[in-house]
Amino acid sequence: MTSLNVYESHRVLRIARPGRLQRWLGPALRGLTGGRLRAHACRLPVIDQITKQKYCKGCTQSIDCQYGETYEPDPPKGVTLQAGWDSTARPLVLSPQFPLPEYPPPGFEFGITLTLVGNMVKHAKDVWEALRIGGADLGLGLGEDHVLFDVLPGEFERQTTMRLPPPQTATETVPHVEIEFTSPLFLTKSESDRKVPVLQPTFAELMRAGLRMFGPICRLYGEALPDHYFGAVKQAAEGVRTLSTAFEKFEQGKWSNRTKERFTLVGIAGRAVYGPVPQWMLPWLTWAGRLHVGTHRVAGAGGWRIR
Repeated sequence: MTSLNVYESHRVLRIARPGRLQRWLGPALRGLTGGRLRAHACRLPVIDQITKQKYCKGCTQSIDCQYGETYEPDPPKGVTLQAGWDSTARPLVLSPQFPLPEYPPPGFEFGITLTLVGNMVKHAKDVWEALRIGGADLGLGLGEDHVLFDVLPGEFERQTTMRLPPPQTATETVPHVEIEFTSPLFLTKSESDRKVPVLQPTFAELMRAGLRMFGPICRLYGEALPDHYFGAVKQAAEGVRTLSTAFEKFEQGKWSNRTKERFTLVGIAGRAVYGPVPQWMLPWLTWAGRLHVGTHRVAGAGGWRIR
């Protein structure tokens, strides 16, 4: 049974200076926190940070760096990841409450959960402190209105062990499982030689997204999944039908401070019911939602809970 240490902690953000916010605040919070964390942690001269070392890949100072090890980790020497795994191997997820009102008043409160895996729990205090600094700095805050906030104690702080059972060929099933997305989900598929967003995800597509996350995360920060698990999980997931859906298309603009590019994120929100689901797959499904899947998972995208 593959295992992985998982740390989850919750905080509450309270709006101090109001302004306009986006419904999904994940990218803004990720950028604000990451920027403050990098400014605190990076040991390189500033001129190098803005020229030849804009990204942490290959940085010789990244060992024990709070930012480099969480936001832009390099695989350890001798560890090779499959193609496409690099961007899914981040050991950090910042997941804010979703959706949010466009103009929250002063005093409005909403939750945010930080998830770290393996020994990255050592950086939890630094991540939270970076978020606090970003929310209190009069020149920063969130969005074009520089919305300021306080970081308050949350509802939980826990360390648990994720355990994924081996695939089974003959097993009991659950007649139906409802998946409720706690944040937007961004998956793509190939269609006519181009990538298009998945707007009606099947159970198999969700589980494949989970495997693309579990593969590198477990290999880098826990116990590697045996190779034969991947095919067995995919095959079992293909047999699970979609029973009902209540999806809604989600679109939101995004601005990248690094690339100076503006683009539109396209995904889905809502819920769906699938079944029958093999009993042994429930931990896989649950943990995929807790650790998040798909594009922008570091910013909290691709989270869900099951009923």
